[in-house]
Amino acid sequence: MEDGAEQPVLRLGALPGAAPDRWAARWRDRHPEVRLQIDHFDEDGQVRRVHDGVVDVGYLRVPVQEDRDVVDRDVFHRVWLYREHAVVCAARDHWVAAAEESVTWDDIGDETFLEPAEVAAGAPGPPAGDEPPAELARAERMTLEVVASGAGLLVLPLSTAQALSRKDVVVRRIEDHPGFDVGLCWLRERDDDVIQEFIGVTRGRRADSARSTLEPTEGTAPGASARRGAAKGGVAKPNSGKRDSGRRGSGSARTPRRRSGGPGRRRR
Repeated sequence: MEDGAEQPVLRLGALPGAAPDRWAARWRDRHPEVRLQIDHFDEDGQVRRVHDGVVDVGYLRVPVQEDRDVVDRDVFHRVWLYREHAVVCAARDHWVAAAEESVTWDDIGDETFLEPAEVAAGAPGPPAGDEPPAELARAERMTLEVVASGAGLLVLPLSTAQALSRKDVVVRRIEDHPGFDVGLCWLRERDDDVIQEFIGVTRGRRADSARSTLEPTEGTAPGASARRGAAKGGVAKPNSGKRDSGRRGSGSARTPRRRSGGPGRRRR
């Protein structure tokens, strides 16, 4: 990286409850020349943020029973990483609190369930363009207020419920709920070696893996990249040269050499 040049930035859009700290630590250790910026957003509008370049890579979280193809595969790459438990939130004096760790859907199926979007529908919203929002998971927080009053139950991903925990609300795992699939998506037209390297990190790729798409360049740490945050809002633009993998690369910027083993395997 040249002295005085703007540091490349990779922007990750996380969701309420998501904790990418381990990924971030690995990334900083392996690729300190590319700054990983993590912002948390509400789940609504996540695909739009990726499309509009607000973030380069965005979390996805989808109930297992719903359509997993929540993005246009001709426009986005998408990879699923893990499955998250579903939990039910109830008032501390609700009968659900008597369960030590978990309940079944048969146990709670006849209860009243609250939807955050409906609870927050009549409330004043945050200022336009307030992203990342000053108050994360606002609709879920409002719904937990209603849950605490005993008016109904709320089903959430485990990590979200933990992040929004309250003393007057209990959380119990739903044994027979399939849970939520969690993954990442990014634009095909912005795909480059830096994003592919980051996806490898999230999938547990070792630092010395031959599948790494980045290699040290002179005067930089291992895995150096020429990604520049030049797009609007500082979002790094994709490279623009041709590669044998079909992704867009950089023809003019100083770029790392590929490892001799060829391009990394694409995640679709």
